[in-house]
Amino acid sequence: MVLDKHSRQADAVANLYRAALFLARGSRKTGLEFLKKAQERLGEDIDPVLKTRADDLYWAEKILDQYHKIRL
Repeated sequence: MVLDKHSRQADAVANLYRAALFLARGSRKTGLEFLKKAQERLGEDIDPVLKTRADDLYWAEKILDQYHKIRL
């Protein structure tokens, strides 16, 4: 998938990347906001359970895997 600057679909895919980035950095609230925005557009349903730092990193990796799957 070629990312178009004006595409809502491309913005949703980029929001997946942003969600993974912020979760990995430890900003849970911001990461979940980006994930919610991405889900609204993509129709995906990822419901992470985040209780510990290890959970944040696990879900960041899962979201990044989904990003790579959609992007290619």
